[in-house]
Order: sequence, then C-alpha cells, then structure tokens
Amino acid sequence: MKDAIPLPSQSLDPNVLALLGLVAALVILTISGIALYVTYQHPALAQPLTVAAGVAAVLLTAVGLALTRR
Repeated sequence: MKDAIPLPSQSLDPNVLALLGLVAALVILTISGIALYVTYQHPALAQPLTVAAGVAAVLLTAVGLALTRR
C-alpha cells in the first residue's frame, strides 16, 4: 500500500494575517477616498460622506465574509 501524502497545514502565520488585514484596510481606505473625491467634485452624484461610508461598509462586509468563510 502506498504511503499517504501529507497535506499542508491549513493555519496561516499570524504575521501573514496581520499583513493581509493591513493591506485590506489600505485598499478599502483608498477606494473610499476615491469615491469621496469623485462625489465631492460632482455633488450631483450624491452626498460625499454617505457614498464613502456606503462603499467602505460594503467592502468591509465582503472582506469579513471572505475571511470567515474558510
């Protein structure tokens, strides 16, 4: 009978998780800032702070779901 091939560990290094969280936060802040700038330059689109907060909430929810689905 052949020996079973060991599977790689499913746990990630805490430093990698911290770095991933930091990168995700920076991306979310960048996208929110872009949305805020666009709505500030074109006020007819929407209220600037509401749009930026909505974009950040949607992105944070998506990241949270992606991290907890494993």
